[in-house]
Amino acid sequence: MSLLPRLPGGFKLTDEGRHTLTILLLIAFGGLFYLALFGLAGQVGILITQFLQILFGVGRFFAPSILFIVAVLMIRVEEFKSELSDDIHPRLFWGSIVLLLVFSSYLNLFNGVTNIQTSLNGGGVVGFLLFPFLLKVFSPIGAGFILTVLLLMCWFILSETTFSQFISILKQIPVNPAKFWETIPDILEVWKNPEKEQGVKEAVQNKANPKKGVNPTENSSEEDFGTEVVDVVNFTSKITGEPVVNNRPKPKFNFHKKDDGIMEMEAVKSEMINWNLPPFTLLTESKSVPESGDIEGNKSTIMEAFSHFGIKVEMGPTHVGPTVTQYTLKPANGVKLSTIDALNRDLALALAADTLRIEAPIPGQSLVGIEIPNRKKTTVTLREILQTYDFIESEDDLPVAIGKDVGGKVMIYPITKMPHLLVAGATNSGKSVWLQGALISLLYRYSFQELKLILVDMKKVELSLYAKIPHLLSPVITEADKAINALKWTVLEMNRRYSLLEETGKRNIKEYNELVGKDSGKSFNYIVFVIDELNDLMLSAKSEVEPLIVRLTQMARAVGIHLILATQRPDTTVITGLIKANVPTRLSFAVASAIDSRVILDSGGAEKLLGQGDGLFISPAIMKPKRIQAAYITEKEVKAVVDFLIAQGKDAGVVYDSTVTEAPKSSVNVPGLNDQTSDFADGDDKLDEARDLIIDTGKASASFLQRMLSVGYARAARILDLLEAEGVIGPANGAKPREVYGRQESN
Repeated sequence: MSLLPRLPGGFKLTDEGRHTLTILLLIAFGGLFYLALFGLAGQVGILITQFLQILFGVGRFFAPSILFIVAVLMIRVEEFKSELSDDIHPRLFWGSIVLLLVFSSYLNLFNGVTNIQTSLNGGGVVGFLLFPFLLKVFSPIGAGFILTVLLLMCWFILSETTFSQFISILKQIPVNPAKFWETIPDILEVWKNPEKEQGVKEAVQNKANPKKGVNPTENSSEEDFGTEVVDVVNFTSKITGEPVVNNRPKPKFNFHKKDDGIMEMEAVKSEMINWNLPPFTLLTESKSVPESGDIEGNKSTIMEAFSHFGIKVEMGPTHVGPTVTQYTLKPANGVKLSTIDALNRDLALALAADTLRIEAPIPGQSLVGIEIPNRKKTTVTLREILQTYDFIESEDDLPVAIGKDVGGKVMIYPITKMPHLLVAGATNSGKSVWLQGALISLLYRYSFQELKLILVDMKKVELSLYAKIPHLLSPVITEADKAINALKWTVLEMNRRYSLLEETGKRNIKEYNELVGKDSGKSFNYIVFVIDELNDLMLSAKSEVEPLIVRLTQMARAVGIHLILATQRPDTTVITGLIKANVPTRLSFAVASAIDSRVILDSGGAEKLLGQGDGLFISPAIMKPKRIQAAYITEKEVKAVVDFLIAQGKDAGVVYDSTVTEAPKSSVNVPGLNDQTSDFADGDDKLDEARDLIIDTGKASASFLQRMLSVGYARAARILDLLEAEGVIGPANGAKPREVYGRQESN
């Protein structure tokens, strides 16, 4: 965004450099013109004075001030760092020129100029360009009225302010002249692209009202980037009042405004119980800004690269995100998208990019997106996502911070709409950090009476920080057998809740909680079951884990039970077809190969991600992978939030439910899962029959026991394991039959 054109040849300036140079030139020429008008610029000043007098007449003293006005506004643009459209600086310049033309015509009318020879006493030659036409069409009084209206129209078009704002600004100048400097950001607000932010006009008309939401930027640059947090002056959000949304009392937030205008939340209490939600001060703020490099140069390079292959394209808006910059383009009619996809490596070579991703087409738009890594990546903190209206005022249950998209827009997605989530990513891809952020998101919205967690951490180090928070139904689970028991307990809890729904004639958790009431103690709380490193659990006992997970993902949504499954190994042995079919929401970070990407996302692209939180997200509402940058949260921040919750949990006297990790005493009716009773852990009622059968026949195989005893495969395999432990049969030896040790004794 600069008045200066791109310099020819090899000498290039960044957008910031051209912006600064433009300001300096405007101030320099404005100062030189004023020195000349007062006779302080020597012989050159005399020539400049004569030139200005011929052009502007009496208005020569006003003309140089246009340069200063434009320079001041450009300085405020830099300070305010708004999400401004690309045409602001040209609009400032040409709008000021039109304003000067109308003002010069007004001076001619005011001084009674009738011909161009006498225009030196009025508005000069510039003023005489429009003035003769007005005199021919209107009377002098009519021409004066038209010029007055045009002057006001020029100002309002230039600033896009309302008439009431204009009057209020004029009133402030005599009372407090310094206030005029602070009102300039109000004018800059309206120069934002209307597609970038909703409700801008309302925010300008009453700046005391908070800005709502954070929407993606178009044609944005590094100066424009940043998450807009909630401003709480005269905050009247519905979350501070009494109304109940979705039959669940919203947390009541107490706000105050810091000196920098950022919302702060403290002493937050739930309306149900005396429970304090964590304050935002426990989380780190982010002040970094991404650097995308030479945007205009990259646009030219992209167009040239396509032209070499005979493809005509028209460049569209540019979106600067925290990790990548998305350049959009519209190909000419008749160009196949497969042709553009095939040029991936050629574009990467032309742009000197380490990796490059083509999105063809962008969902909902007739454009193709080319995503190029930023020269400087910015860190997205969890605080800047949670401290927004999108999160605080979300009317959906269980909102989770996903991250920011390629335009810098905050992405909040509720688990209730997922309704289960599958997360994959290689080591150092950001998977575990994102999982921490998701858990903290939930803890910032719900008390331990509203939300319960079951955490399975097969790595034994990632989720151990949450070991003592009151939201846990059991200690953090690190053993496979206890994890299986927890899955069985969850299935039994799901069945219990469905029985209550059937008795009351309700369809889901919301209708049931509305019926029994929140204060009755009989309402359902949400249960989120998190498994980190699903591959370790599946390798330990796939025959038991898979049926239980499939059962929960098929049915648990309606009763408020949701699963988050994370794995480093997204292959078909871990993410089976049954699991994928029932978990439509997936989040993939960088993976090792395109095959892994297709397993998790059903499409390629995840193998080209940059790591450290760079991911692709799909859901029932977003069927095509959407690129996001996950929020980063440090271990120190997690400990601060956890310690805050643990301190309150001690006062609440929270205890664990020991039955969660114990073997269930009742049968778990899950298709494909046999022998679910507690007696199965010690033995089997058909063990003696199987022992005699194997010794008599000399055959020991699972398929043989299935036929002879009419049992399932899992039960038959378990019987073989028990007989092996007794020493009746030998270990499995590939495709060869097991050796029967007890045959000779039986004879």
